[in-house]
Amino acid sequence: MSPMLAKGGNAPLPGGRCSVTVTATAPAAASDVCAVLLAKDGRVRGDDDLVFYNHPAQDGVVLGGRTIVVDLPAVPAAVDRIAIVAGIDPMLPAAHFTPADTPRAVIDCGGVRIGFDPPPFTLRETAVVLVEIYRREGAWKVRAVGQGWDTGLAGLATAFGIQVDDAGPAAAPAAAPVAAQAAARAVAPAVTPVPAAIPAAPPVPAAAMSLEKVQRAAPGLVSLYKAAQVSLAKRGVIGQRAAVYLVMDHSGSMSGFYRDGTMQQLAEQVLGLSVNLDDDGIVPLMFFSNGVDLIADLNLENYRGRIDRLHAPLDWGGTCYAPAMRAVIDHYQATGARDPAFVVFQTDGEPFDRKATRELLRSASVLPIFWQFVGFGSQNLRFLRSLDTLDRRTVDNAGYFAAGRQPSARSDADLYDRLMKEFPDWLVAARAAGVIR
Repeated sequence: MSPMLAKGGNAPLPGGRCSVTVTATAPAAASDVCAVLLAKDGRVRGDDDLVFYNHPAQDGVVLGGRTIVVDLPAVPAAVDRIAIVAGIDPMLPAAHFTPADTPRAVIDCGGVRIGFDPPPFTLRETAVVLVEIYRREGAWKVRAVGQGWDTGLAGLATAFGIQVDDAGPAAAPAAAPVAAQAAARAVAPAVTPVPAAIPAAPPVPAAAMSLEKVQRAAPGLVSLYKAAQVSLAKRGVIGQRAAVYLVMDHSGSMSGFYRDGTMQQLAEQVLGLSVNLDDDGIVPLMFFSNGVDLIADLNLENYRGRIDRLHAPLDWGGTCYAPAMRAVIDHYQATGARDPAFVVFQTDGEPFDRKATRELLRSASVLPIFWQFVGFGSQNLRFLRSLDTLDRRTVDNAGYFAAGRQPSARSDADLYDRLMKEFPDWLVAARAAGVIR
């Protein structure tokens, strides 16, 4: 049986020639398949980057029936990812996907077969991105996307910079999915030519997860997603990829911050940052006191009330940093990630294991992990300040800021600005030192 990807999941591809075959129960005349070649900014480079029945080949990407074949070595370096799109002719009755005809994708590459069955489309989607084949640190991967638009080609245009002619009464059919081309073979074209939009200014590099996906999966996080994006842009790291971790202090003195919702708020803020930096929408979450109390995850589906549900059964304890830091390192290394990690390490007290923490931070300075310590409460956490200037490290791999007695009173923008204060400098230093490859 082929391994199956979950929505948002990804898998490495061995290289060479890969094919993506799209199947669905919708009649062949009613649905179609195309591919869109995208640069690093998430936009097409020009008219030819849409591969469809009337332009079936471009830069190593070839359409044959319902299969897209990608010759990975032949794809130009300027192409960062290839989106595989399915759609339904909007001129037909019931012209949208339903749970009964939700398409699926099967990827064959170098003897590896991977499947993706997206969750049923139930919002009258007319065009969907099933999977993306994308570059990551010199290698190729496939990501299960499963994102649809009820606005068809107009929705795709927003995401990919493809412009649809909206002049005259023919505009409405033209704004339907790319797959309207199927009907166009038999009747007058339903889709007008799709020249690339010319942006008024240089395009902004794309976040790891699109706004449309966040709006669909977790509308309550949209404002946090946008606020985090502003801070990333100000610091020049929009488009950077990183695995985001959240480590939460569960010592006895922290009870008030859990009780008043401050910790849940922090978790949501970190998740809003994560979907800008990491495409899987999952934040590994750790509670610590004397040791590691619990390792769980936070994602777009489970985040509401997640902190209360997880911490309630846990006992309150003391404060030791090193076990939680080791758990983060072990988790990160076990994933085999190529992108760096950004760790939000929250605490309200200095640890009992100061020496072990210092030595661990020194030894971890050769790893692609940045530790952003966040202090809650009224204490002057001088030990955390000392970690920010600790000697005998390959690179400065830690930052610190004091969130104060009422962290929840800080604006989201202020929090993100402070979280991002030292991370960009670490990225530069880590690359120069060979810590990030």
